[in-house]
Amino acid sequence: MTQRELIGRTATVLAMLAFAWWIAWFVRQTLDVLILMLVSAILAAGLAPLVGLLERWRLPTGTRLSRGVSIFILYVLLFAAVAGILSAIIVPAVGEATGFVQHLPDLIAQVRGWLMDLHERLPWVPDLTGMLDRLPSQIAGLSRYGPRAAETAFRFFGGLADVVAVLVFAFYMLLEGAQIKTAFLALFPAAQRPRVSRVLERIGVKFGGWLRAQLLLSFSVAAIVSIGLLALGMPFPFLLGIVAGLGELIPMVGPSLGAALAILVALAQPFWRLVAVVIFYVAVMNFEPHILVPRIMFRVVGMSPLLTLFALLVGIKLLGILGGLLAVPVAAALQVIAAEVAREIQPAEVALPPPEQEEVATGPRRPGGRGA
Repeated sequence: MTQRELIGRTATVLAMLAFAWWIAWFVRQTLDVLILMLVSAILAAGLAPLVGLLERWRLPTGTRLSRGVSIFILYVLLFAAVAGILSAIIVPAVGEATGFVQHLPDLIAQVRGWLMDLHERLPWVPDLTGMLDRLPSQIAGLSRYGPRAAETAFRFFGGLADVVAVLVFAFYMLLEGAQIKTAFLALFPAAQRPRVSRVLERIGVKFGGWLRAQLLLSFSVAAIVSIGLLALGMPFPFLLGIVAGLGELIPMVGPSLGAALAILVALAQPFWRLVAVVIFYVAVMNFEPHILVPRIMFRVVGMSPLLTLFALLVGIKLLGILGGLLAVPVAAALQVIAAEVAREIQPAEVALPPPEQEEVATGPRRPGGRGA
């Protein structure tokens, strides 16, 4: 190797390292925006089939809706559904909270008597009546948490701004999806564009499948909780089920919030019902992440339960709640890319046909024999 070649290769390596450092710096500085774009892409992929259905729908005059009008109608329907669900939750919740505050002194007296009786029967159990007596003063002192409440409110409104941004990004992705895809493919050599286009289509299918899986998961949890609370005789079983289903969209925190609301309602019920509700939610919160989520993701998205659990744990470790929410679709996209890379580097003589073409290539197989 000559000195000129050595200098050229060294300069190339240094340039690649500098470019990699710049990419890492850029991703770190714009991580929030990139996450919003990723969420928007997932939402757009999930809504694309519905937009296509509205586009194919004919008016009584025989004309079809344009893509922009179809997206607008879909957004209006989604907003109406969300508003209906929130109104169904907030109105009964306010009434239940008012009744709970009115009956709080009687409830404290009942619990205090039960604790005293328990301590008399079982002297080794700690006397918790003193802690219960301090509860009213602690409730009255909640005003000291005002600054924290204001900070939480600002974060909430910041989250609403992010939601609006996601909806706007998703709208334009749905409206100009073909143009965006064409512009992105133009960055690659002409020979590689069909392959990149195929990978993008598969990733879009995975994103849409994940969104449908999340909706199916929310519906399943809502149904399980509603039926369970109805069997226990809890008030507002379907309302609490809807809250649990919506909370399923928020990893880690959502199920706990739904359980806390149900336990709050159960405090005004007989003691056996309160214990039964706690046991029921403990069972649901263990059944959902370890059995229900992996199986639904495997059936709809095509990811193995082990990979699903691993992706969830890694996402939560890296980005918290948001990482847990985006872990499965990102892992599904990486799975598509890895499969395409493996297919590319696999030797031609041992390359296997895609699963959907295997039956066509070999013909239907008979039991115990070769294909016809």
